This record gives sequence, structure tokens and C-alpha cells, in this order.
Amino acid sequence: MAPALLLPVLSTPAHAEQEPAADTPAVSIAGPVVGDNPPEIPVELSDSHGGACSSDPDAPLLINEVAPTLTAYVRDRDSTSASRQKVKTEFTWSVDGSQVGSAESPSTDVAVWPSGSFQSADASGLPENVLIVYRARAHDGTSWSDWSPDCYLKVNTSRPDQGPAVTSTDYPDDGMAYGEPGLPGEFTFGNNGVDTAEEYHYGFNDDSCTTKVTPSTPGGSVTVTLTPGQDGPNWIYARTVDGFGNSSDCVLVYSFLVASLRHPIVHLAFDEGQGAHTADIMDPDHGATLSEGVDWVRGRIGTTENPNTNPSPRMTGTAVHTSGYTDGDPGPYDRIDVDHSSVDTSGTFSVGVWVKLDRARADHIAMAQEGSGQSAFRLGYDGDSGRWAFEMSPEDEHWNGSRPWASAVSSQAAEVDVWTHLLGVHDSRTGEFTLYVDGVEQGRATHTGEWNATGPLTVGRDPGQGAGDHYWPGVIDDVKVWDRIVRDRPVSDRVSEDNEVWHLANAPLAPEGRWLLDEYDGTQVLDSTDHGLDATLQGDPLTAWNHAENQVTGSPGVRFNGEDEYIETLGPVLRTDRSFSIAAWVRLDESELDTDAVAVSQSGEQRSAFQLGYESSNGTWVFRFSSDDEPVTGAEVWSGVHSTSPARPGEWTHLAGVYDYTRKEMVLYVDSFMAARASVDHAWHAEGGLLIGAAQIQGANGRYWPGDIDDVHAYQGALGYFGVITVRNGLFPNIRG
Repeated sequence: MAPALLLPVLSTPAHAEQEPAADTPAVSIAGPVVGDNPPEIPVELSDSHGGACSSDPDAPLLINEVAPTLTAYVRDRDSTSASRQKVKTEFTWSVDGSQVGSAESPSTDVAVWPSGSFQSADASGLPENVLIVYRARAHDGTSWSDWSPDCYLKVNTSRPDQGPAVTSTDYPDDGMAYGEPGLPGEFTFGNNGVDTAEEYHYGFNDDSCTTKVTPSTPGGSVTVTLTPGQDGPNWIYARTVDGFGNSSDCVLVYSFLVASLRHPIVHLAFDEGQGAHTADIMDPDHGATLSEGVDWVRGRIGTTENPNTNPSPRMTGTAVHTSGYTDGDPGPYDRIDVDHSSVDTSGTFSVGVWVKLDRARADHIAMAQEGSGQSAFRLGYDGDSGRWAFEMSPEDEHWNGSRPWASAVSSQAAEVDVWTHLLGVHDSRTGEFTLYVDGVEQGRATHTGEWNATGPLTVGRDPGQGAGDHYWPGVIDDVKVWDRIVRDRPVSDRVSEDNEVWHLANAPLAPEGRWLLDEYDGTQVLDSTDHGLDATLQGDPLTAWNHAENQVTGSPGVRFNGEDEYIETLGPVLRTDRSFSIAAWVRLDESELDTDAVAVSQSGEQRSAFQLGYESSNGTWVFRFSSDDEPVTGAEVWSGVHSTSPARPGEWTHLAGVYDYTRKEMVLYVDSFMAARASVDHAWHAEGGLLIGAAQIQGANGRYWPGDIDDVHAYQGALGYFGVITVRNGLFPNIRG
């Protein structure tokens, strides 16, 4: 765009007192004011679509309007406070030296000298695609001012035929799939034949075209970074705005295919359940050897059926337990020796593992990768801080303390005897690495000395300094290594709002108990999982069994009197301070609607950590959490979510409550539909039994259920919509989420 014509601006007395620019004539305000002075030459010419006057014929203003409004600033020495002067402004426009049109403003009073006023006139019929010269002069009814300097513009009202051309070497449009969801790529917008292109407006996977990018010169290209949010087809819609302000339609200009997320390159599931070897699921020819002291135990995640596990399938697979270092024990210590290297540690990579720590006395390493003198990284427990840590070493040399390891540590102390998911992510492009604990980002650090450890992946110890150290005391399950970043943003806009980090920590479901409640006599209530968490009926078997029939599922249930009957497990079923899901079929008696009633809860010392049931004050279903397990003298503090529709007494209804530890969120489902969700930041672990048909209130049971309950499910992990449907249908959901 050409520089504007520099003319003095004199809109106020103070303005008039400024010194004139060096390249413009000085404007004198001295001399007599006697009523016979012509108006001053108009200044500050502009048009309504291009703006301030361009005095350069080689760089005229470009507009897309044949009838713009022309404006100029006019003054007259004869305009005084005693006698205002009426003035009009004439604008003319010419092509090739011949005038082709003119317009005049109304004759109006101008401001008292030395100030002035802006006057405008509407032009019409400006010719297109030719150089137009316009200028202005003022008339006070007696005399004309001299003409202003020339201003230049061009008019074009034709819209560009098509949007910009887009290219990308990261995500080519050649029918092949590239990259992955969450992996950024560069895309270049070109003018596609519109040499005056001033702006490109685009939408990524939407046709709004609301994001604007501007080339550095008219008609230039612009490169932007876009991050696909889904695999499969992705689309860029765009439009071009030319130098005249005309816009093409917002149309599809580029489509490309994004590959699915790459699977881990190493996955030790530890689901064999016996033997001295575990296979790498991603490469069955490789795996790890277990030393004699390594034990097979129940896992956090695994297959639903395993022929090597006897006498019945462990519903969450198996894991391995190592004893770690024990005072006075000279060794050898338990070892898990992987027979291959896993990943180039100088590049981008991620490592994840489920762990349960027996004790915390020193550094305990769950995963590392061996170099010649050091491990490249360590993921585990830091004894000095008492926190989880992801660390990277500065060099492959025996460590003398001169160059410290870079470390990202958890914000809270590590907990013993609790299943915990650890994830370390290293981005070689930035040198930054991140620790996630149970799906929550904990800390970041920068590693400036990346190097590739070519030795094997190690599990349950750190092979630094050329010898094993920092042995792991506890359980390890589901070791994974990726040669990419595990994403903490949604992996697919089409499927779910969940991201990979969340999915690893929350979606794997561990069935902790299921009570069909189809007994016909006695007080023993069987757990249908392999946990053996049988419960006890506290009530009359003659009235509890054989009276409740779930007409929706066709299965029997249990009937409670709403006064003192319930079912209780001997000990806790769920870690109520980690992600969990609880579900049950319920039928509330129509005659008992004036008191709160709880279908399922888990007891602490003073109260239940959560309650799933009915709230009488508003007549709705409720899923709520108590604030703590301390004695109270006044009203208890609860956070809860309620169904938007009233409870329907007398009808069988399926309720499910989900606590999402990562998001600090509670969700209530009613008949498989999400009824409500809300934040909760005070979940705590209740170490008492699971109650069916009652809750603990100030150290005693209460809120007894008046009616029927059927098929209670309890899971560690967060059920999603499809998982809730599966449970409602009487099946176990996909335990891997």
C-alpha cells in the first residue's frame, strides 16, 4: 500500500500550533480575519473503503466500491466565533487527465479558525481497473481554494474465482496417510493466481474460514502450523481476500490423510501368569527373562481370560512382583532382564508403566534404558524427595556428581500400596520432558544433553554405573515404550474428548467386584469376579430373597425394608481416591420418598466416601462425595450431581456413578444417559466395606434403601458412555478401555 499524502491536520487549536511537516507548506494562522479570505486548501483526503489518500501513482489505494464516500478537512479564516463561515467541498476524479466525475458536499458551517471541519460527498460511477486521480477544493460562497494535491486509487469489484493454493510436505495430498493425530505439520497458503492477495482466511476441519493470516507482501505466501486432531481425512477450507477487499468463497482447498496413532514399540503386558519369561507383545521374538525370585501376582490391567492362570481367569490379568533391596541381604536381587533395546533415547519417546510400591526407603526405579556408564532415563520413585520422578542423565559416563540429572518430579508425595500409573514423555524438538502421574501432569524439565542409550530396556532396577542398583520393591505391570509423544490432547475429534494420557490412566478397567444379588436363601452374597469379595446380608433372608424381580433384565434382585437391612463386604472394594465406577439397578418404593436413600456406598470411619442413590429434598437421583472422614457436630458437607429429571419410584432404573481422578470430576448416568457432571476436589479413600442398601452417617449406618437392588458392579477406572451401556446390559466392559 502506498504511503499516504502527508498534509497537516488542524482539528484543534493545539493541533494548529504544531510545526508543519518539513515536506509540506506551512499553514499560517496569522493575518487579518476580514471576511474576504478564500478557504484553505483541503487536507487529509480519504475514501471510505481505502482510507487515507495515497499520493503515489505507482501504489494507488485498492478498493472494491464504485461509489465510495470521499472526505476532506477544510478550514476558513473567515469563520469566527462571532460569524461562522459556510463552506462546501468539491471532489473531482479523472482518468488519463480527463475528468470523469465530481461530487460536492453540502455547504455547512465550519469550526472557528484555526480549527476546521471534515466534509464528505458520495462519489458514484467510478470506473474499474484504471488509475483514478481524485482531488478536492473548498468554496465559501465567494471564492474557491486552490486544488489539493492528487490522490490515487483503483477500483475492482470482481471477486477472486477460487481460494488459496495450499501445500504441505508434512501432510502431502497424495492419497497416502502421514503423521498422526496430535503431530503438528506446516501448511503453506499461496495466492493461486490472485497477485494482490492481502489476506487468507481458513478453517481447519470446519468451513467457517474465520482464522486470518496475512502475507508479508501482497500476493505472498504464508506458512502456518496446524495440528490434526483426528486420523483419516482432514480438510482445510479457505478464502482469499485481494488487495481491493474482494473475497473468494470459503471452499475446500486441501484435503489429506492422517495415519492412526502408532502403537507402542515395546509392550510387556506380564499376562503369562507363570514361568520365567514374558513376551513383548509388539515383537513376540523378544521379551524379558524373570529371575527366580520374581513372583506372579494379580495385575492392574490385563486380559479377561488367560489359560495359563489357574484355577479361574484373573479378570485384570497378572503382573510381576520384585522384592527389591532388603537391609542385610547381599543379593542377588530380583531381576527382569529385557533382551533388546527399546528406543533411541536421543530422540522423541514416551515410557509408561503401572506400579504398586511396597515400601519407600530409597530410590526405586521401575524403568530405565541402559547405556555404557549410565542409564539415559529413569522412571520411578525418588528417595530424597519422597516423590515420583522422571529423570534424564546428561552423559553416558560414570557419574561423579559434577553434572546433575535433569528431573521432573510429582507435586505430591508418592503413596505406598496404591496402583499408580507413571508416564514420562520426552520431546527432542524442545528438549523438554514431562512426568504424568495417574493422568495428571506433574512437572516439566529441560534436558540439553540428549544421547542414545543402546543397551537394553531394564525393568525394576537402574543399571547405572555399570551395575544394577535402585531395585524396585513392589508390583510392575503393563510396561510400554513409544517412539513418539503420548498426547495429552484429544486423539480424535470424531470419537471422544479423551486424550491418550487420560486413557492410559483411567480407561483401563479393573473389575473389583460384582454382586448379581440372585441368591435365594442364606446371608452369603457371592462376588461374581475372582476377587472373592463375598458380602453378608444384614437382614431377613426370607423377605430379602425371591421377592424382587427386575422386569427390565429378567433377573432377580434383593429387597430391603428401608429400616435396617443392607449388604456389606468385609473390607474395602475400591480405592475411592482414584478413578472408579459404581453401578446398580434400583427400584425405589413409591411410599418412601420423604427420606434420603442410598443404593451403594463405601464406608470410612465416620461416613461414606461416596453415595449413589436418591435425594428426597429434590426428588432426584444423586451421586455425591463427602468432604472428609472427620467427626462432625453440624451438617455434613457433600458435593454431588443430581439427575435433571425426577426419580421414578416403583420403576427399575439403572444408576452409574463415575469418579474421574485425572479430571477431578464426578459423573452420574441414569439408564445409560449422562444426567450430570461436576467438579469434585476432595475425594478420599474409605477403608471400610462396600455397603449395598445403606450408607455410613457419623459413624453409624443409615439412609437405608426402601425397595429393590440388582446387579451391583464396582470397577477401578472410569467407565465411559459405551462402558455404562455394557454394564447396564449385564456384561463386563472392555477392561482395556
